Amino acid sequence: MMKTILITLAAVLSAGTLSAGNSVFSSMGFPYQYYGADAYGLTMGETGLADVFRKNTGYANPAMHNLSNKMLISTGLMFGYSYYEMANGEGAGYTDNSLDLPFFSISAPFRKHRLGLQFNSYASGNLRNELRIDSLGIVEKHEFDKYIYRADVVYSYNLGRLKLGISGNYLFGHDDHYFTQEGQFGVFNTKEILRRNFKNPTVTAGILTHWERWSMGAYYTAGTVLKGDLVRSSIHETESAEDYEYELPPHIAAGVTVIPVPTVKISADIHYDPWSTVDENRYENSYRIAIGVAYEPVWEIGSSALSAVPWRMGASYRRLPFHDKDSNTIAEYSVSCGMSLPLSRDANQIDLGFIALRRGALSSNTLQETSLMFVVGITGFDILTREPTRTAPRYIPKAEELAN
Repeated sequence: MMKTILITLAAVLSAGTLSAGNSVFSSMGFPYQYYGADAYGLTMGETGLADVFRKNTGYANPAMHNLSNKMLISTGLMFGYSYYEMANGEGAGYTDNSLDLPFFSISAPFRKHRLGLQFNSYASGNLRNELRIDSLGIVEKHEFDKYIYRADVVYSYNLGRLKLGISGNYLFGHDDHYFTQEGQFGVFNTKEILRRNFKNPTVTAGILTHWERWSMGAYYTAGTVLKGDLVRSSIHETESAEDYEYELPPHIAAGVTVIPVPTVKISADIHYDPWSTVDENRYENSYRIAIGVAYEPVWEIGSSALSAVPWRMGASYRRLPFHDKDSNTIAEYSVSCGMSLPLSRDANQIDLGFIALRRGALSSNTLQETSLMFVVGITGFDILTREPTRTAPRYIPKAEELAN
């Protein structure tokens, strides 16, 4: 069954062009940011950097060393719609769609060590905008295509109640801007393209401690300067490449998970990015606060009772690092919910969920967007393998009769 699901997801991805992180604020910066969570964490308020009380986790905190001694693989899809609104008149709205593969992780234990790989979307922002001035016969188009990806090599060491971890992080991406203006101008029609590509590594260190019903953890990612090149093109020529840099500040995160009763779990995380250290005139310090609650009863295969289905929900608040065109702060609110469907084998499960997000406000930013996203995740340690059937005939020797 797991192989069938993987093939289906691959077919969906290959059926069309991926378009992710769509936002009406993309012209101002990178509005979307992911924090290393898997589908389970995404649908629990995007929390869980200290949650050791489940079979699989995201590895943004490299100290994450879950209590199961199994190889774990996790991936998933996020898809849905965003509705943009503008405060400049009636009917100024637009609906956009989105499809993303936000994460993939694999983790394997070896005695007290755990080694892992993780690939995820780090930040993004995509937008297509068209302006028509019918009285002048002008059509003006802007397109923003920006993405930063992150690939991690993760190592953690288990000291009993204390876990320590470190990861090497490689970030790479692009920030492209396309502009065209067409009208009754003949050779004076305009087409300009600004392409920026950048990359560089950094490092993350984490710590985690846990007891029977609670855990807490934190991690720190060093700031880095992504370096690359910038190329300007127009309808007339393509200029020579120039050096380009995009600076990222340090990232600090901490979280706690508590189990007040055996079937209920509560997680709370906070993330902080001191963007003002990069450029205090363009940015302000960004933070995100999230909380999630999960109900996790004991699951028995074949059970159909609603009370036996694990479910969760969460909420978050985030202040974006950049301002709007009038230098006002942009805020983001989200609520989420989800459920898990354990499969026939020990650590395999499907996670389903829903995220509703509101970014910006018409009253303060003159722009506002509402996103409704669905999440499908796959978790397991035997996704790519199958248990041996052991049905082949075997030779059983007969007992030898000894003469008296």
